[in-house]
Amino acid sequence: MALPPQANGPAAAVGAIMQSIDAGRFPWWYPTNARGLQIDYAVLGFEFIPLAASTTDIRVINVPGDSAFCVLSAVLVETDTANTTFLDQFPLLTAVFDSGQRQLSNIAIHASNWFGTAQLPKYWDVPKIYAPNVTINVQMQNLEAVARNLRGALHGFKIFTYPAVR
Repeated sequence: MALPPQANGPAAAVGAIMQSIDAGRFPWWYPTNARGLQIDYAVLGFEFIPLAASTTDIRVINVPGDSAFCVLSAVLVETDTANTTFLDQFPLLTAVFDSGQRQLSNIAIHASNWFGTAQLPKYWDVPKIYAPNVTINVQMQNLEAVARNLRGALHGFKIFTYPAVR
């Protein structure tokens, strides 16, 4: 299905996947036991306001108990602490892990490997499905000697009445 030219970005990509799933066509990565369940577009956000100079900190994202959450893409917006200047380079190291301390990378890696910008999101190579009531931990290490404000978002969709994690 082709999307109109003005439709782009994570919302359009999620919309196309959701239309496909609603029509009964499932991508290879979509869990068999979640097929046929209600889905809805969602965004889970986090903030480091500010992330102090040359420090490391963690933010916890709670997946709601009413649904599983499928991450399709991630976005990070970085500004100065006055929120007057948007920065397009992320001098940050990032680690992402879940409540069971399952890390998605073997080391903290440059934030650009995880996150795109609001204009050009980073689509994850394989969508990641988190069960209801788990937490997603995002660790950021500021490599600059200047504090920054970070606002991030995981774009995807909720899967309601998700029976089990495989």
